[in-house]
Amino acid sequence: MKISDKALELIVRDVLDGMEELAIHEGLKSGANGLEIIAVEPADPATDDAPVTSARVLEFPLTKT
Repeated sequence: MKISDKALELIVRDVLDGMEELAIHEGLKSGANGLEIIAVEPADPATDDAPVTSARVLEFPLTKT
């Protein structure tokens, strides 16, 4: 059975949407009850004064409500 390119694109989009919803659901389901702080350490002073030269912004599409 041959699947057209458009049909394959729609299938992949559906799968990605499902994976996104699953990730959001699992993220909301988990809680901070099991969170344990192992250590708190000061920042490295050698890199603390280094200027930030660039940043990359990652944009995500709006989630379904």
